[in-house]
Amino acid sequence: MPIRKIADVLGLSVQTIRRWEKDGKLKAIRSPGNRWLFSVDEVKRLVGMPTGSRVVIYARVSSAEQKTDGNLQRQVDRLHTHAIEHGYDVVRVFSEQASGINENRKQLSALLKLAEERQMERQMERVLIEFPDRLARFGYRYLERFLNSREVAVEVTHKTEPKSSQEELVQDLLTIVTVFSTRLYGKRAQEFRQRTKKLMDEMDGDENHGEAHQDDQTGNS
Repeated sequence: MPIRKIADVLGLSVQTIRRWEKDGKLKAIRSPGNRWLFSVDEVKRLVGMPTGSRVVIYARVSSAEQKTDGNLQRQVDRLHTHAIEHGYDVVRVFSEQASGINENRKQLSALLKLAEERQMERQMERVLIEFPDRLARFGYRYLERFLNSREVAVEVTHKTEPKSSQEELVQDLLTIVTVFSTRLYGKRAQEFRQRTKKLMDEMDGDENHGEAHQDDQTGNS
């Protein structure tokens, strides 16, 4: 997490964390956005804070524009803050830009695989999401039931969805209408082609039958 956010959440000064980093007690890394980030677990260790439930974060935005504007990273930061405030130990972060109705999301698949294959090692005890539709636009209860069957709880951190979420819902509904319309019209076009071919085959059959009848008459005369 960014140094200032860690300082605010843990009640430390920025100068203290920087001094620890300078003395070699903490290591910082550069984020893709060129920001210095510090390990939450390392800070907890230095101040003697116990780590709690092992949790993973799942964050999602629908559009590339939202990701570019920083909405995805801010979502991850808010979930990190929630984890720290509740004493959770964040073990992994899954974040992606994809539609909530997309069934082939790589990060969601990786999360489910972790729950399915590694749960005997107690890799995670709960999944943190901001809203149910971050996990799935439709079928959320099925995913929740699967995770619960692996002894993984799903914790929703916010009850009120932002207006941007309503815009995403409209976009997802338009996507559904487009997909089903394409399938419907495609099916109709296929049926039309089949009927046309059948009619042409019948016409060819009639013509061939007529020619054969004329040949028969010529042979009898």
